[in-house]
Amino acid sequence: MPNRSAGVPGSGVLDRWPWWGLCVALAAVMVVSALAIGFRTPYWSHADQDLVLAYHGLLFSEGLPQEYFDHPGYTYFLVIEVWYRLLHALGLMPVITLSGLPPAADTAAYNAAWQNLVEAGRALSILVTTGFALIYANLVRALVGDRRVAFLAAVVMAFGIGLSTQARQMRTDLLSASFVVTALLLVLVAIRTAPGWRPLLLLGLAGLLAGLAVVTKIQAIFLALGIPVIALAFGRRFTGDGGRHWIAAGILALAAGAAALPAAALIQHGIASAGQSLYPYRPVGGGLSGVYQGIIVGWVFLGMAVYAAVWRVRLSYAVAAMAAVALGLALGVLALTIRPHEQNVIAVANLIEHMFVFTTWKHQAALQGQEQVLSEGLVTLLAKGLWRTLAIRTIVFHPDNIPQTVVVEWFIIGGCIVLWRRGERVTAAQAALLLLVAWGLETLFSLRGFQRAYAAYTDPLMGLAAAWVLLRLPGFLERTRTRRWMFGMVALVVVVAQVWPAIEAIRLPNPAGQCGWIPTYMKRVEPFPFCRPG
Repeated sequence: MPNRSAGVPGSGVLDRWPWWGLCVALAAVMVVSALAIGFRTPYWSHADQDLVLAYHGLLFSEGLPQEYFDHPGYTYFLVIEVWYRLLHALGLMPVITLSGLPPAADTAAYNAAWQNLVEAGRALSILVTTGFALIYANLVRALVGDRRVAFLAAVVMAFGIGLSTQARQMRTDLLSASFVVTALLLVLVAIRTAPGWRPLLLLGLAGLLAGLAVVTKIQAIFLALGIPVIALAFGRRFTGDGGRHWIAAGILALAAGAAALPAAALIQHGIASAGQSLYPYRPVGGGLSGVYQGIIVGWVFLGMAVYAAVWRVRLSYAVAAMAAVALGLALGVLALTIRPHEQNVIAVANLIEHMFVFTTWKHQAALQGQEQVLSEGLVTLLAKGLWRTLAIRTIVFHPDNIPQTVVVEWFIIGGCIVLWRRGERVTAAQAALLLLVAWGLETLFSLRGFQRAYAAYTDPLMGLAAAWVLLRLPGFLERTRTRRWMFGMVALVVVVAQVWPAIEAIRLPNPAGQCGWIPTYMKRVEPFPFCRPG
C-alpha cells in the first residue's frame, strides 16, 4: 500500500521527521514517563505480582524449581532469570539468588536488596513495553502503508491504560500480550503480502509467539482464537501467486510433524495428569473435558482452510501456510521443556479448568455450588461483564474506571458509521470487528475483575481499528482543523496515561495487607519487615 503521507501539505512533524526519529521520540517519552512516575516507589507498592516474580528470578538463578503456577507465568520466569544474570554480570545487581539475600534481621540491607530486585524488574518492563510499542508501530506501518497513521496508532497503544500500567510493574500479562498481539499483526501482514517464503516465515513466527503467549499466561488463548476470524475479515486475494509451493509445503510439513508429535504428547500428558494439579479442577461440562483442546487446534486450522477457500489461495501454498503455523505453535508448546515442570504442562493443557479455579476465587458467591465450568452462574457473570463493558463506554451509565482510550473508541464508532454510509462497508466492518473483539475480551477478563493491566490485550486492537478508519478518512490529517482535533485526542490519551500512575505513587497501600498470601507464594524467604509483629 502506498505511503499516503508523502507530499501532504501541512502534515507537520509526522511528515518532516524520519521514521526512525519518530520511533526514537516515542521510545524516549515512554521511558521518561515510566522512570519519572512510579519507578522508585517502594518495592512492596505492587507486591502482587512484583514480589512473586522477583522471587522466581531468585529461584531460577539458583537452579531451584518454579513454585508459582497461577498463570502459569513460565516464560516470564525464564526471561527474568536471564535479565537478572545479565545485570549481575554487568555489576548492577549484587543479589540474584535466594542464598545471596542478606539476613532479614538487617532490615536496611534486606529492604535495599528487594528494592534493587524489583526496580530491575521494572526496568525490564520498561524495555519490553518500549520494544513492543516499536514493533507494533512498524508492523502497523507495514499493514497500512502510512507512517502518520501508524505512529498515531502506536502512541494510542503505548499510552493506553494497559501498557502504561504494565511499564511500572512486573506482570506476566505484559510478555503474554506482547507475544499474542505481535502474532496477530504478523498474520495480518503475511496475508496481505504476495505468497512466498517471507509470509510463510511470518506465519511460522506468529504461531511461535501465539504458543509462547499462552504458556506465559493462558488468558492469551482468547485473543489467539480470534486471530483466524480477524485474518478472514482482513484477507486479500492474489492472482498469479508465483507458481506451486509443494516443495515448501513438504519441507514445512516434515518439520511441523517432527515438532507436533512431542508437543501433542506433552499436552496429552497434561490432560491425563489433570488430577495431579495443585488446584481443584472442575469438569468443563457438555462432555468437553479433555476434548476441547482438540477443538481449539481444529478451530485454528479450520479457520485457515476457510480463509484459503474464501480468498482462493492455491492449495500448495495453503498447505505450506498451515504447516508453518503448526510448526510455530508446536515449538511454542515445546518451550515448556526448557525448564520442565509438570504443573506448567497441566495448567496449559487444561487451561479452561485452570482459569475457572481463579474465577471461583473472585466470584465465590455467584459460583458457589456450581459443579462444572459451563453453568448458569458463569453465564450470569458474563452477562454482567458485558453490560459493564458497554456501560463504561457511555461514561454516563458507569462513570468509574474509564479508560483514556474511550475517546478513540468513539472515533472508531463514528468513523465506522461515516464509512458505512459512504458505501465503504467492508472497511467499516473490519474496524468494527476489531472493536467487538476488544469488547469481547474485556467481557471475558471481567471474570477475573476489571484490572487495568488486562487492557494490554485490548488497547492494541483499539489502535489498529482507529488506524484502519483513519486511513480511509485522509481528510482528517490533511485539513488543519481536523488534524488538530486528532492530535488533541491523542495528546489527551498521553496526558491521562500519567494520572493513574501518579495517583498510585502518592496513595501507597498499606503493605501489611499483603502479608496473608506472601508466606504461601514465597515459602523460601524470611518475613518482610512490614509483616513482622510489633
